[in-house]
Amino acid sequence: MMHTNKKNFLLTVSRALGREAIADNPTSIDLPQAVQEEYYQNTTAQELKDLFIEQSRTAGTIVHECALASLNDTILTVASELGEGPILIGDEPLLREQQTAAALSDKYTHVHMWDCARGRENNIDTAESAGIGITVAQFALAETGTVMVHSHKGCGRAVTLLPTTTIFIIKETTILPRLTQGMAWLAEQSQDGLPASVNYISGASSTADIELVRVQGVHGPIKIAYIIVTS
Repeated sequence: MMHTNKKNFLLTVSRALGREAIADNPTSIDLPQAVQEEYYQNTTAQELKDLFIEQSRTAGTIVHECALASLNDTILTVASELGEGPILIGDEPLLREQQTAAALSDKYTHVHMWDCARGRENNIDTAESAGIGITVAQFALAETGTVMVHSHKGCGRAVTLLPTTTIFIIKETTILPRLTQGMAWLAEQSQDGLPASVNYISGASSTADIELVRVQGVHGPIKIAYIIVTS
């Protein structure tokens, strides 16, 4: 029944467009100008980073920069400023290489790493009780101060959504101009299959529905911090 209704609906639309049959494939869009591609095309990497920091701070996100060798110390500084443990870390290659879990364990009693072998429910329970979640962003968007993270075996979306505070690690080289370049990146990845969850995050969740009073931390972390790794 649903398939028949869908077919009749599409046939009605096709005829309204002067077609006698439903097209097998969508008609490609011919754009005479590619403004979305040209925007920021002459912007340097430093300018993109500066724009990203400006937009992020405007949204209320705390931003730190550090060299790779100082990453763990910077995470400890940010964590102590923003919240308390327990801490949940995404199982990311960068954080494993830097032995971040061990470094944090010197100060925090409860430091956990996302472990798919423990099962979905156990990992989610850990995320719900975590004060701080830490993961690595796949890329960032300068125009809006946004980070993109996707779920994978070593890091479910609960790592960034359930803890009170989330810290995102961003490699300086992964700061892209805008969503256009972000979607192009995803299109390249889609050849090997997209992840179950792709999330764009632009600061802590907020709303101003009630009398235009902005309330932060409505349906996610109350506080968010970015740490840009410069080298």
